[in-house]
Amino acid sequence: MGSEKPYIVDGQRVSHDEYTKTKYEDLRIRVPIGRKQEIQAHAASLGESLNGYVTKAIDERMRREAVTTKEE
Repeated sequence: MGSEKPYIVDGQRVSHDEYTKTKYEDLRIRVPIGRKQEIQAHAASLGESLNGYVTKAIDERMRREAVTTKEE
């Protein structure tokens, strides 16, 4: 088995792809050409992946908007 992590779904050992399909959804966004690299470089400068950076940005905006909605 080596250094691979065992992925378990419903008590069964599965491949990484099978595990990912059960735990995550894809979200596709479109940005102007060149913008992806700009965002990716900024995320990397903070030590984050593009996915992690975008997810945190979405979470932060949702938090801010939830507070704003409650105050109105």
